[in-house]
Amino acid sequence: MTAILQRLHRPPWLQTAMRTFLSVAPGLAWWATTGDVRGVAFAFPALCFSVTYGDAGLRPFHLAFMAIIAAVLLPGATWLEAHPLPCVPVVMAATVANILVRRRTGIPTRVSNWLLIFLLYQASELSAGGIGTALVPALLVLPAAVWTGVVCFLLWPCRGEAGAKTAKMPGPSMGVGRHALCAALAAGTAAAVAFLLHSAHVNWAIWSAITVVQSSARDSLLKSGRRVLGAALGCTAGYAALVLLHAVSWLLAAITGVLVVLMVAPQTYVVAVAIRSALAVLAATELGDSGTAAGLSRIENIGIGVAVAMVFVIALAPASWWKTRVASAVT
Repeated sequence: MTAILQRLHRPPWLQTAMRTFLSVAPGLAWWATTGDVRGVAFAFPALCFSVTYGDAGLRPFHLAFMAIIAAVLLPGATWLEAHPLPCVPVVMAATVANILVRRRTGIPTRVSNWLLIFLLYQASELSAGGIGTALVPALLVLPAAVWTGVVCFLLWPCRGEAGAKTAKMPGPSMGVGRHALCAALAAGTAAAVAFLLHSAHVNWAIWSAITVVQSSARDSLLKSGRRVLGAALGCTAGYAALVLLHAVSWLLAAITGVLVVLMVAPQTYVVAVAIRSALAVLAATELGDSGTAAGLSRIENIGIGVAVAMVFVIALAPASWWKTRVASAVT
């Protein structure tokens, strides 16, 4: 039995899945038994905060920092989602801050990333109802963070073998300033394009632009292709599940629950994006919206974010990257 438990403590994907399950269980149980969407509003920040435990440097005060910032900024972020003109420059400023925190401070990388993800995604879900709809979810952020701390540091503290230390990034091709400028221009332009097209879930366009802009142009191109591929596979799978299992609602609900638990667990990026994309389709259906519309919106906005980001990555790539490309073409 001891040997079995030791093996269960090794795979990092399993550790992440267990933490996700424990973190979201109270909120999703609340929603499932009562139909109260405040349960989802509790589960989502708990999920986002639990992901940061994957960085070995995370400490309880980091969770407290995230919770306070998230609770304070959520109403304003919700207001911005409905006002494109101020939203675009604020998104650009937030992107610069994210890059600087990640590359210039000792704060674990996932802290700034998942704080930004939470604000973008939660604000997008709440924006149709106005700033008033964000007040209760903002209040729920604090107890969600407390529960996440209990889960991560007490109930399931094992990170797995890969969680022993945070992986170091390879030497960047872009300096911090160029990287921040590129990401900010990509995020702001993606937001503007999505707003002009009246796209739903503008947050998917913004985050896609931010996340595929890596410090290396090569890495950016690879990640953009993997993100598009994952979205296409996941949305297709989600739609197929709706068509094939529409008469078996309990099975669709069960699959959706499993995908929630696994959505941040995979170590392979294409698989992770595919799971989250399928979940976007199925979760929208479970919440009473159109799953088909959610899938199409996700593909559209990820396409916008990736396309815009690649324009700026190529335009701002260092001269050394261009020289390498030219030399490769000549030979």
